[in-house]
Formats: sequence, C-alpha cells, structure tokens
Amino acid sequence: MAQELVLHSPVGAEPVVYPWPLSSGGDRSDGAAEILDTIRWVGEDHPELEFALKNNILSDYDTRSFESMKGLCDKYNRAIDSIVQLEKGTSLQRVSKQPSRGLLRHILQQVYNQAVLEPEKLNQYEPFSPEVYGETSYDLICQMIDEIEITSEDVFLDLGSGVGQVVLQMAAATSCKICLGVEKADVPSRYAEQMTASFK
Repeated sequence: MAQELVLHSPVGAEPVVYPWPLSSGGDRSDGAAEILDTIRWVGEDHPELEFALKNNILSDYDTRSFESMKGLCDKYNRAIDSIVQLEKGTSLQRVSKQPSRGLLRHILQQVYNQAVLEPEKLNQYEPFSPEVYGETSYDLICQMIDEIEITSEDVFLDLGSGVGQVVLQMAAATSCKICLGVEKADVPSRYAEQMTASFK
C-alpha cells in the first residue's frame, strides 16, 4: 500500500492527501513546503490554533522523513479535529467565514498545482486569435473586490475564464450568489473543470 500524508480541513471539507515521497524540485511543486505553508496559513486564519501550531506542531520535523512528516500531520489533524468537533452544534459559523487573502491565495495556488499538470499547454494557441491565453493576477481581483460593493444578490460571470482562477477567487472571497466562468478553448476548459473539483 502506498504511503500518504493527510491534512484535515478546518471547515470540515474533504482532507488533502499527499502521496509519499513528496514532490519536489524542477517544475513540480514542493509537497513538503505546501504542507508546512498550509499549516502556517491555517494558524493565521484561526488564532485559537496559532500558538499550538507554531510552538508544538511546527517546532520539530524532518521533511525527508515519512515518520516525522506523518507525526507532524497527525498532530495538526488532532488540533483541527478538536476545533471542528467543538464548533459542531454551536452558534459559531466558521464555514461561512471567508478565508484571509493570504490563505485563499495559498489555496488557489495549491488547486492550480494539482489541476494544471502541464501549464505550457495553456500557451499553445494561434497568435492574435480569440484563444490567446493570459491570467488575471490575484492582486488585481482583490483590488476590484475592494472597489465594488458585492452583495449576496450579485452574479459574477467571467467570459473567457481560462482555468477558472478568477471565478474560484470570487466565489471564495465574496458573497456572490453565483459565480460562473465560460471558456471555449479546450485545454483551459478541461483544467477549469479539474480546478473546480479540486477546489471543492
């Protein structure tokens, strides 16, 4: 049976599973860095966990050792599970709370890394055609969100949505009623479906 590392969600969603050995180097994302960054970002978004995460969980680990990383993930999961369990049946509504911009950027980057396995294929198009591919920056969308008063009655529609990063960002960062993306190019459209599945 293959070895894997599991990180539980602080909002009770499906866990993230990392196959061991962790990816690293070259053009691949660094699995150990992703795990450590995820734990740090969760700590920043959940102040009640931050001290425990920094001082107990992130204090001693070896990213090259499966047992060490598994121990790190197990301690993190116990802390997360206890918070999720405490919130069940209470008036605390963590699931409806939007993530911080830093955590959301991290989540979207992880989703992109998992779904877009061959990013170079996004640039294979006929020059000056309607299928020219380009990505809108995360920070630009943050500026737009700051400038526009978005309510729970608004619908966001991204025509030419590419892999769907902007749609996912709007869905997670705003109270939009519906967020949709339309993409006619095959490669980005397929990646957008994978990004949506991974994001959920």
